[in-house]
Amino acid sequence: MKQITQSEFDAAHELHKKWLKSAEGGVRMDFSSANLRGANLRGADLSGADLSGADLSGADLRSAD
Repeated sequence: MKQITQSEFDAAHELHKKWLKSAEGGVRMDFSSANLRGANLRGADLSGADLSGADLSGADLRSAD
């Protein structure tokens, strides 16, 4: 299980937001089977993201979609 740093998540989330808007350069977030333990995902729009098998233990998901 790959550990995802906060900066890696933040960068992927920016691209994912573009993908949600069908904007150029957008990429669907894929953190399947990733270790996101304790990550700050607060307020993140995770619609359509692949988080299957991801470890979200202790992650802050307040106001996340």
